Amino acid sequence: MFPTAQRIASSIGAKFFVILVFLLIVSFGVIIYLNVYFLTNFCREAGVHNAIKVSNLIKRATYHSMLENCRSDLTNTIASIGKEEEFQGIRIYNKLGVIAFSDKPEEVGKVADKRAEQCYICHAEEPAKGLVPTKDLTRIFTSSDGTRVLGLISPIENSPECFNAACHAHSSKDSLLGILDVKLSLKDGDRRIALTRNRMIFYSALLILITVLVKGYFIRRMIHNPIKKLNDATDEVANLNLDHKVDVKSNDEFGKLSKSFNKMTTELKEANQAVKNWYTQLEDRVREKTLELEKAEAQLIMAEKMASMGELSAMVAHEINNPLSGILSYAKVSSRYLERGDNDPEALEAVRKNLAFISEETKRCGNIVKSLLIFSRRGSGDFKEEHLAEIIENSIMVIDHAIMMKELKFVKEMDCDHDFIRCDAGGIQQVFVALIVNAIEATPKGGTITVKVECAAQSEILIAEVSDTGRGIPDQILPHIFEPFVSTKTKGTGLGLAMVYGIVQQHSGSIDVKTVEDEGAIFTVRLPRNPPPKN
Repeated sequence: MFPTAQRIASSIGAKFFVILVFLLIVSFGVIIYLNVYFLTNFCREAGVHNAIKVSNLIKRATYHSMLENCRSDLTNTIASIGKEEEFQGIRIYNKLGVIAFSDKPEEVGKVADKRAEQCYICHAEEPAKGLVPTKDLTRIFTSSDGTRVLGLISPIENSPECFNAACHAHSSKDSLLGILDVKLSLKDGDRRIALTRNRMIFYSALLILITVLVKGYFIRRMIHNPIKKLNDATDEVANLNLDHKVDVKSNDEFGKLSKSFNKMTTELKEANQAVKNWYTQLEDRVREKTLELEKAEAQLIMAEKMASMGELSAMVAHEINNPLSGILSYAKVSSRYLERGDNDPEALEAVRKNLAFISEETKRCGNIVKSLLIFSRRGSGDFKEEHLAEIIENSIMVIDHAIMMKELKFVKEMDCDHDFIRCDAGGIQQVFVALIVNAIEATPKGGTITVKVECAAQSEILIAEVSDTGRGIPDQILPHIFEPFVSTKTKGTGLGLAMVYGIVQQHSGSIDVKTVEDEGAIFTVRLPRNPPPKN
């Protein structure tokens, strides 16, 4: 579609203007057609009427000459009348069809052809009609020069003055003595009709044009411009320019609509400002509540950490108590050997073995305490390059006694060749300690816990899995397992896995769980080797 057609199709004013022009053209066209039609018919009827009058006038002008049988006067009269420009021929036929008189002398004496246009009306059928209706006495034909000619046949009837005259030999029984044939040119009349028709068409077209321009002006001013202003104002408001006003100064519907529109934009601006103010206040409140929630979350995490520390402390105390008891026993035995001053090689060997045992058990206690200190340290966000397998080993070392106490089978599948990762080691250790502790608590005696680490050299993601053969996670709890205060334990705080989720998120990683109730659960942790720095 062309641009102009598109504008017309999308503009009410343009559509109204086109419809108006169409209706004007149709209405004026019908009026012009009817006027021309009736004018032409009127002129033609007037022409025929005048031709009949002219024919009668010629008959009266020649009546005396015919009655007196004065042929020279009759010939001169017809020749004189025939010189007028409007006459194309004047003939008088006798009852035998011979041209008795004519404005063209060369035609006198010729016999008329019954099939000629002036004779056909009477002689269309034989015998010829005696009387012909007046409407059939006229004919219109085209002359050799292309102009129209009106032919009129006027019968010369036998009257008492004729058959009683002494000079005539007409019988009283003859009703028709001859025919007067007059041909009048319609050239001037047709020219005047065409001129009048063209003037009517011209002035009507001019009137249509003036009417269209005037109405177009008023349509543009009273319809198009107000609609355009309202449309532009709607676009401005759609673009959130609420200060835009519609400038339509009138008391009609458009004026009322513009006032309503301006009132609406004013109220909308006030409402928008109120919403902005409310939004700003809401942002401030949300910011305040967010800070409060962050503080509360930190406190809850610390509480969970302290609760976990309590549990770990009991485990570690039990774990350390065993080597310390052995150390104490072997130290007493060794002390007794030394107090006796016995230099027996067997006794010295026993003391040496006791000291070696004491050294190993002491080192074991030190490792347990060291791992516990690493776990208890608050995450500082200090990311350094670490070995993921080493972090997991430290996590296992903290709680391996609990695994032995429940007589669980512990399986490690560690890929340690490419396990370098930038992370907060304390935070990651907290993750795996919490996951392994949950697995221990969920797995019955004799079950299996598996820790698996995948560290492909070409991969930027390290994957670690902690699985168990415990009771699994119920379906109604599974979608909320990482939310705070959601726990499968009777006395659990529900913050352990929430803390795990938060630490993994801090490392730009992800954690998910797959479980089948009464068949165990698999927690999968995915960590990037080089997490992006946090703002």
